[in-house]
Amino acid sequence: MAKAHKITGVAPLRSYRENARIILPQRLEEVYTWEPFIRDETKREELHNMRISIKRLRYTMELFRVASGLPADDQYAGFLAVIVDLQEILGDIHDADVVLEVLADYTSQSGNREGQVDIPSGVATLIARTQETRKADYETFLEKWDQLSAAGFKQELLSFFLS
Repeated sequence: MAKAHKITGVAPLRSYRENARIILPQRLEEVYTWEPFIRDETKREELHNMRISIKRLRYTMELFRVASGLPADDQYAGFLAVIVDLQEILGDIHDADVVLEVLADYTSQSGNREGQVDIPSGVATLIARTQETRKADYETFLEKWDQLSAAGFKQELLSFFLS
């Protein structure tokens, strides 16, 4: 897992709201550092790191909303709902990756005396279904990401943070 990007410009004597305007855009930029990797579904670690970056953004948004009195209006709730949705989809993709990795380890140890892999049909079915689910989740993620990009989500959220 990638470490969080270092946040710069925070001043302890500033208000929460002022520091939120500094921290939240940097958390958003951290999410977008992973964007170059999203079109390659084999970049599992990078997709997981994007999920972690989204998680950091989400929790930072939630913290500042409560601590600084940022408006809990419909716009804020809408932005947060999008962030939560992306985090959950990427979490589902990561869960499938972990299951597939465990099953790959299991099947690699399931050889018979002749060295042939002898995979029980239930395990083979589980692998196939998990691959299908992961593929569907990945496609859903890309569709949502593309829709958000076309709608200017990043710029809207950044403008909201800076307002």
